Amino acid sequence: MPELKRTFIISSVIYFSQKKLFGSARSVFTAEERTRQTLQTIQSIRKKVPGAFIILLEMGKEINIATELLSAVDKYVFIGNNKLVRWSVNGKNRGLGEAMGLIVSKNEIHTDADFFFKMSGRYFLTDDFEPDQWNGNYFFARKYEHGISTRLYGFSREFFTDWQKALKKSLFQLYRGRSIEDVLPVEFGKERIRELKRIGLAGYVAPNGSYLEE
Repeated sequence: MPELKRTFIISSVIYFSQKKLFGSARSVFTAEERTRQTLQTIQSIRKKVPGAFIILLEMGKEINIATELLSAVDKYVFIGNNKLVRWSVNGKNRGLGEAMGLIVSKNEIHTDADFFFKMSGRYFLTDDFEPDQWNGNYFFARKYEHGISTRLYGFSREFFTDWQKALKKSLFQLYRGRSIEDVLPVEFGKERIRELKRIGLAGYVAPNGSYLEE
């Protein structure tokens, strides 16, 4: 069997707005710390999925990021200068910024891959990540009571267009303040999502620095 072509889309905001989010800082980590964490993201993908094509989708304020990050990925896409992306990312709802960025960059992130992963920057794959679990004509995610984890999910190429449509349908509810974790699976179709109990991801939450594993 030929090796699957896998593309990882890393959604990233290295240089973030200093506007507070609900009265608190958007991130307890500096841009330099976020850079190091994102490099760890990339290194973990290289370790667990050596042949993957990695796209760094940067939605922050600065196009010029560390050269070590640029050299570590296969493709760098900067959309932080897009007015809609800038407005969305600087707003109160993180999910709106991510959805807008993924929609605006559609053509840049659509490769010839058999399978796509959307992964949030600064998180990393752990030893619990098993590439063979992410296989087949499905949309995979870790499910919660009302939604899914959007830190890492994956889908076969047949679902790329439907994923994009679901992101677009989610925009109004995201603008109104709902979370992308809850809205995206509804718009995509919860019944079409295959659950993985353990996705093999870990990292530090930006607003308070707490550690989590999924």
